[in-house]
Amino acid sequence: MAERQYNDQLTQWANIIPSSEAGQGHIERPGGFDNRVWQTRSRAPEAFELALLEALEAVFEGGATELDAVVDGLNARQCFDRDGLAWSQDSFLREMAVLGH
Repeated sequence: MAERQYNDQLTQWANIIPSSEAGQGHIERPGGFDNRVWQTRSRAPEAFELALLEALEAVFEGGATELDAVVDGLNARQCFDRDGLAWSQDSFLREMAVLGH
């Protein structure tokens, strides 16, 4: 299956031909939705991000539920940070803050 590079189910905010009726032409009422960052990303994920995602899935499937177990699981799978260093709890939280912004 081909990997999606974007969310093809995003709300289309405006019709190509505007409606003559007020409030028409919107799939959702403006402000009445909760789109997550991952649903509205502006670019395809980098190779590092994809590798981290794959490793995180494996760590969670292995039963990790606490931060220390997640970090240990990533390091055990040799999925290291952007600089090739072993994850610490602090470096992992910093990276998650960057990726989640």
